[in-house]
Amino acid sequence: MEQENRNCANCKNQFALSPDDFAFYEKIKVPPPTWCVDCRRVRRMLWRNMRSLYRRSCMICKKTLISMYPDDGCPVLCTECFNGDGWNPLDFGRDIEWNVPFFEQWRKVLAATPRHYNYRSGTIVNSDYANYSVNNKDAYLCFSVTDCENVSYSENIDTSKDSFDNLGVQSINNSSWNVDVEGNFNCQWALQTKASIDCLFIFDCDNCQNCTLSSNLRNQSYYFRNQKVSKEEYQKLVAELALNTRAGMERTRKEYMELIKHSIARYANIFTSRNATGDFISNSRDVRDSFDVHDGENITHSNRIIHAKDCHDAYGILNGELQYETLAGSVQSYNIRFSIICLTCKNMQYSVFCRNCSDCFGCVGLKDRQHCILNKQYSKEEYEKLLPQLIAQMAEHPYVDSNGRIYPYGEFFPPAMSLFGYNETTASEYFPITQEAALAKGYRWKEREKRDYAITISNADIPEDIKTVDDMITKEVIECGHGGTCEHQCSTAFRITPEELSFLRHKSLALPVLCPNCRHYARVQLRNPMRLWRRTCMCAKVGHIHQGKCPNEFETSYAPDRLETVYCEQCYQAEVA
Repeated sequence: MEQENRNCANCKNQFALSPDDFAFYEKIKVPPPTWCVDCRRVRRMLWRNMRSLYRRSCMICKKTLISMYPDDGCPVLCTECFNGDGWNPLDFGRDIEWNVPFFEQWRKVLAATPRHYNYRSGTIVNSDYANYSVNNKDAYLCFSVTDCENVSYSENIDTSKDSFDNLGVQSINNSSWNVDVEGNFNCQWALQTKASIDCLFIFDCDNCQNCTLSSNLRNQSYYFRNQKVSKEEYQKLVAELALNTRAGMERTRKEYMELIKHSIARYANIFTSRNATGDFISNSRDVRDSFDVHDGENITHSNRIIHAKDCHDAYGILNGELQYETLAGSVQSYNIRFSIICLTCKNMQYSVFCRNCSDCFGCVGLKDRQHCILNKQYSKEEYEKLLPQLIAQMAEHPYVDSNGRIYPYGEFFPPAMSLFGYNETTASEYFPITQEAALAKGYRWKEREKRDYAITISNADIPEDIKTVDDMITKEVIECGHGGTCEHQCSTAFRITPEELSFLRHKSLALPVLCPNCRHYARVQLRNPMRLWRRTCMCAKVGHIHQGKCPNEFETSYAPDRLETVYCEQCYQAEVA
């Protein structure tokens, strides 16, 4: 089949469906999507709240929980009770109503069925304030975190230790403010960097040691502002930055931002991969328009994919295969469609919060079940007879939302049914819009809760020098520099933990002036958007293979109006590597 251009049912813009897309849809027997790629990404993200946490009580044992679900009338369960025999999700099942749109029936099951209070899997130790957490110890306010120990204020962090304030990192240690890096040790403020040690404020540096305010370096040591210096001179220059003070930290941060803008930018961070487009892709092949993919194969329009295969329009997949329009369908799950947080499952459709299940449709919170529809048990023969009838019913009687958008079989859950407000979800991070725009699109919005923290230190009175800070700072409630006036889920106030204070003292770094949420959004702004543009290499350097300006074209997440000088892989390797 040839490429087709269609108009998005949501934004009305034109989008393309390629022959590879049609081949995948035919393989899993689903109709082509009616929403464009960006709108589909947003629609999935609307169901992923990681950072907004609520104090809830377990429905059965009454234990206090830190949950990702607000008190919307639906009970939550702690891990022990969710896995125990004190409740039965089949008690909330419903018969199929053939004259009622499926999504209306499903919403009633979703609203009634208790849910596990957050996303956690594997061995979790002392990590109550972590969400989307797999095999972690001492993780505090970390989100989408796997196999880590003693990490705080970080997101999309894997196999790391003793680190604070990071985003999109793998295998780092003793580091902070690292964004999109791998293998760093004792690096503070590093962006798009690999395997570097004892560095400060670096961009696009690999295998470097003792480098500061430098970019585009390979296998170098003792560089300051991209100039080679002696060890003694380097130590003197770093000391003069006065990073132990608030003024020195802010001055250096501003210089760092200018350094990034005027450095050479690689068109995409794609390593040891074949036939790949997107950004931050490693050890993968046949990846198209995807982001943060590690050890993936045949991945399209997806992000945050680790050890997965045959995933299209997916977000947050760990060790999964054959996933379409799924969110957090991970941990050895297979053939999951239009579903959310189905762990160790297979052949699931339109289901959420299920574990160790197979062959279920429209179910919520099931454990160790198969052949269920809307949380009602059927025999294998009944299930196989009803399933095609229900799929046909979704086409004949589709759900229509308040904006007139139609949801037949093949579309993800309607945004208005999400459990979260737009501004609580990752959609607000990568596709920010105003409250008015969100409501106009039929998305939910979470009104800011009034916070009455008894602030004991105003932002202006935060100690200037970390060397003068005593242990009592961990008892204080510090005013955030944004004071709740931003759109970054600002908590208005924050504390310094003993572990964080010890880290800052050891690194001789000034105290932060923003709350963890506002710091996270500042790191998000260091990343490129999840979108690709067709561009031409900006290199015109004499001595490269090309004559005059390089003619190479590529797809990149650097928008055409960005200030960075963006090179194709060939020119980048010739100039930098």
